[in-house]
Amino acid sequence: MNAAGNAARGAQGKGPASIHPIHAIHPGVAIVGLGNWGSSLAHALHAAGIPLREAIHAGNSSRKQRTRCPLPRDLRPATLRNACLDASILWLCVPDSAIAGVAQRLAERASEIAPGPAPLRGRIVVHSSGALSAAVLAPAARAGASTASVHPLMTFPTRDPVPLSGVFFAVEADAAAHRKLYGLIRKLKGQPFTITSSGKAFYHAMGMLSSPLLVSLMAAAEECAARSGLSPREGRRLIEPIATATLRNVFSRGLPKSFSGPIARGDAEAIHLHLQAMAEHPILANLYRSLALYSLEVLPVRNGNAIRAALRELHPKTAKPSRGRSAASTRSGRMRN
Repeated sequence: MNAAGNAARGAQGKGPASIHPIHAIHPGVAIVGLGNWGSSLAHALHAAGIPLREAIHAGNSSRKQRTRCPLPRDLRPATLRNACLDASILWLCVPDSAIAGVAQRLAERASEIAPGPAPLRGRIVVHSSGALSAAVLAPAARAGASTASVHPLMTFPTRDPVPLSGVFFAVEADAAAHRKLYGLIRKLKGQPFTITSSGKAFYHAMGMLSSPLLVSLMAAAEECAARSGLSPREGRRLIEPIATATLRNVFSRGLPKSFSGPIARGDAEAIHLHLQAMAEHPILANLYRSLALYSLEVLPVRNGNAIRAALRELHPKTAKPSRGRSAASTRSGRMRN
């Protein structure tokens, strides 16, 4: 049991004249939610020697939160019902849909600990959403906290800690919180930059296209490979070198000099054959068509009118709800089993 936890429980057992530790702000961070991102943050804080005062489970359960990162031995997981909230920074690592509710519960918990008009005064409450602005933390702001959003532009697909060295962090904060959060991020060896609330949706869409939807695009490529008769292993083996080379070219040569293939050279017949094969697979066809049309708008192409005509010529059938897995996932499942 850590000292803050002992003090908190002792204060709760005494009368209202007791001074609860929330009146004393301790340097360090309390994390709310040890999911994929929260686990990496906890690991980075520990590695940087930054005090992690509490690991707060966002639900009501007191079950131990699963994380593979080493935590201080005297740190005990808390819930929003018994948290001390004595850290200078309270960092919410919860899904976007949970942020407003967790902020409200933090404010309510702070009022239980230290009744008064501004029980969170002197603290910074941070959320990690790339799309939502700091305004979603209004309940914490009304309780006296400074509010901010700090979004790591990185992928966190599992609980395995991801190193934060070199990771870019988008920061939306007022001047006072801005300085403190920049300092914290630099201690984590991250690279902070400022984002405005009005720019967050497009910024987050950039990240979505750069990672999760890039994975979706690779899934579509694997689906085409499966429908061509290749096994999942064969398809991935063929996709990896061309996809890797393309990304390498994009970041070394730029977009125009990295674009090749039938659209770049104006081969409308190849486009026609692709869409003809996809006629029974409307989601694949619509994805292909959308990317091809965007290519015509932003990349150097030949024979653009013929390409547009080929894209209009074959329209996919109306999409029906899928009754099973895709060919790629079905074959992959067979291979794993």
